[in-house]
Amino acid sequence: MDDYEELRTQLFDVYTGLSEQSATLQHPSRVDHLVAGLFDQNDEHTFEAELPRASTGAADIELIDLRLVLLQLSFAAGSNDQLSIVRAQSTSTPQAIVINDGQVNLDELRAWVSAQPDPNKLLNNDTLHVPLVVFQNGRFDMTSGDQLELSTKDGAFIANLGVLVMDDAAISATADTNETAEQFVPFVATAGIGQAQISNSVFERLGFGDTALYSGVSIINRGLYAPIGQSYLTDTVLRDVQGATFAGGTSPIIKSNVFVGEAAGGLILRSTNNALISSNVFLGGAAGAALKFMSGATNNTVLRNIIFSASGPGIFVTEGSHETTIMDNIIWKSGSGISVMHSDCVDLTGNVAVDNLRKGIELRTSRNSRIVANQMLGNHSSGLFIGAQPSGTTTWLNDNLFIGNRVGLSSASSDHLVLNQNDFRNQFPRFLDGDLASQTSRIVTNLRGTDAIELRAGGIELFNITRLACLTQLEG
Repeated sequence: MDDYEELRTQLFDVYTGLSEQSATLQHPSRVDHLVAGLFDQNDEHTFEAELPRASTGAADIELIDLRLVLLQLSFAAGSNDQLSIVRAQSTSTPQAIVINDGQVNLDELRAWVSAQPDPNKLLNNDTLHVPLVVFQNGRFDMTSGDQLELSTKDGAFIANLGVLVMDDAAISATADTNETAEQFVPFVATAGIGQAQISNSVFERLGFGDTALYSGVSIINRGLYAPIGQSYLTDTVLRDVQGATFAGGTSPIIKSNVFVGEAAGGLILRSTNNALISSNVFLGGAAGAALKFMSGATNNTVLRNIIFSASGPGIFVTEGSHETTIMDNIIWKSGSGISVMHSDCVDLTGNVAVDNLRKGIELRTSRNSRIVANQMLGNHSSGLFIGAQPSGTTTWLNDNLFIGNRVGLSSASSDHLVLNQNDFRNQFPRFLDGDLASQTSRIVTNLRGTDAIELRAGGIELFNITRLACLTQLEG
């Protein structure tokens, strides 16, 4: 119990320190000293990413009708919210700057703009007044302290269908409002076959509407053709960004970012495969889950993230997001800790769910999953809930720690549970609840979990369920 109280104090101190810096934070490394004590720094996960595609052709920049750009974006994400984008433009014939070909940096873009008839209406100092679009054969680089403000009142945004590279750069929306489309807020979107490699940067006040592409910072690789290359988002601050969305890509890396601000949203992965989501910090504000996997996001790894005060689940895995590995994450004072629904072969190992408003960990309709070495501490409902498991499902619970939850382990149609080495000593007096409550005596006489226990509560008959075929073996 002493370790639990010490952890609660430590998490509160970290949360307070992060909150004090959230409005001015410019790089995630500035908060490393706050979170250093929560993880073993020797276990830091490294990665090697593909280099962005180089463009060897001559730079080709022009102004074109914005509606041609929106047509291209609709192929990747549909046409929802496009009317708001058109209404947000400050001219009756809206135009966009387009990089058709070649590799262009911000200084080269400024030089091109300066040669136009009315340059200040396009780019004035650091403020972009019209949309900037990178077409499939183009590349736009922002580095070495480059900054761009996207004019909200003029309807500016950045859309990338080619290659976007940011390193040590910043993009924000102006703080004003758009008079003809009040809901519009600038965004940075990569779509189609586009590739975005973003590191050591800052995004601020971005995103609007319900379309994933315009959520704030997005990489939407859906369509007939594979993306140009691997995308990543690393070592970046996202402040008051409505959301970050990755969809349809393979092996994206989202690592060591900080999501902060009263208007901050979370991170959503749709239909992604083999993503690494590691060492990110989510500091409240998220409407719903801080980190969500959906629409068949498979074979993804969620490692060493820290989530503070999300309004919904800290981590939410749903809609056939099979083969998800969730390891060594901390979720504190969120709506709930980790929720898994309708997703098989999920490995939950070494996570800490502490003081959440509802359940610590929740597993529903998830076959061949296991729950190992997690700590469920002081959650206001069940530390662990297992329900709606298909008949014939076995779920393994090994080496978990239950302390001070309203209930330790609860279930509704959990079918077959195998418990080994789970510690209930500080979960008195409510060890089991739901349709397991009648078997409480089996826990009471074995609070250290030294003897394996099998609990059965019946499952749910589900028809037309797809055949289970886990790539990894999770038994035991």
